[in-house]
Amino acid sequence: MNIARTRSIRLHRAALFAGALFVSLVFVYPLIYTLLASIKSNHEIFANPFGLPRALQFENYANAWVKGNIGKYFFNTLFVCGTYVVLAILFSTMASFVLARLQSRWLKFVFFFFVAGMMIPIHAILIPLARISVALDASDNFFYLISIYIAGGIPYMIFVITGFMRTLPRELEEAAIMDGAGLGTIYARIVLPLSKPAVSTMAILGFLSSWNDLILALLFLKKESMRTLSLGLMNFSGFYTSDYAGICAAVIMVNIPTIALYLLLQEYVEKGLTAGAVKG
Repeated sequence: MNIARTRSIRLHRAALFAGALFVSLVFVYPLIYTLLASIKSNHEIFANPFGLPRALQFENYANAWVKGNIGKYFFNTLFVCGTYVVLAILFSTMASFVLARLQSRWLKFVFFFFVAGMMIPIHAILIPLARISVALDASDNFFYLISIYIAGGIPYMIFVITGFMRTLPRELEEAAIMDGAGLGTIYARIVLPLSKPAVSTMAILGFLSSWNDLILALLFLKKESMRTLSLGLMNFSGFYTSDYAGICAAVIMVNIPTIALYLLLQEYVEKGLTAGAVKG
């Protein structure tokens, strides 16, 4: 009886492992294919699309960085994403501190007002945003694009960070007040450091979402010198021909920072989302 049960458990685990391995391969294979294609020639991509490269064409990366101007687009994207994350985290943590730690019957309505922004899809407001950019002459302006990212990102940030801050013990604030600390000190030296898991999670997810954005950058950045990485990938595709090897090399370079960032900081993401979901 025990032997049969043990075999059943082993078969069940083997089936789960095989299923997980299959799903992992389905998701990882496009990345592997892109990596192999990035070190092939365009002719070899069509002649032997699924095979290993005969000769490693590492010059595809150099051409993508220099001729495709990926280097310039990389720093543009880094500036936009970095500025957005810093400002969004600053605004959302200050708002979350007020919503979570202060007592007022009106704050509940303010919280729901912010959370309602999560239900507005970005595609529903593209036309109004375009009309505003024309009225303000804000096209080709990084800060207008960053302001849109902030407006779209802080509702979710406030939702998660507020839920986390509400779980912090109020005795810490009471002790700080008795020592003469003001709201600014309590926010900066007590509540904000204790909220590091949720804040780190929102910073990482906000950076990844803005790094991969295409539609807003395509709509509001027209100058070639101000393009972001997502727009820069379009340089490799023309009306009559496309540099597929260059595209694959550029895609790998574009995705390396995001993959590395997530792998290094995935523990913060898991802890922050779990803590906000369970405690909030």
